[in-house]
Formats: sequence, structure tokens, C-alpha cells
Amino acid sequence: MIEAIVLLCVIPGKEQKINEEFMKIEEVKSCRQTFGEYDFILDVHTEKVKNLGSLISKKIRHVEGITKTVTLIISDTLNNKEE
Repeated sequence: MIEAIVLLCVIPGKEQKINEEFMKIEEVKSCRQTFGEYDFILDVHTEKVKNLGSLISKKIRHVEGITKTVTLIISDTLNNKEE
């Protein structure tokens, strides 16, 4: 399983519609709106790295209103209080 965090910048005023579109994507496990340099943080899971590339380029980046994405692939979980 490949886990990644996707940081996104979006056009102001499109946040609600963009969030609704993200929730339709099966691989998106959570969507958080933030303040600062990035507007959203997505937690995504795919079976393979190849699938991650396809997810980002064909599903996430095609949502209208996105201006920038940064993808961080998770290499290891060092400490997770939720487990």
C-alpha cells in the first residue's frame, strides 16, 4: 500500500466544490482545509506508485479550480498515537 499526502492550492471561492469532488475519489481517505501556503491537504492511498501517478495526474489535477499540487509519499510512520 502506498500512502501519500497531497498539498493543494486552489482558486479562492472554489473550496466547497473542490472538496465535494475530492470526496468522490475512492483513493482520497481524508480532505482537510488549511490556512497558509496550501489550501487543502489530502491523505491518499493506492496499491502501487504507478497508481499514485495516475491518481494525481488524471483525477486530482483535473478537478476544476486547482492551481498547484505537491505530493509527499509516506516512507514510514514513526509515531502514531491513533494506533
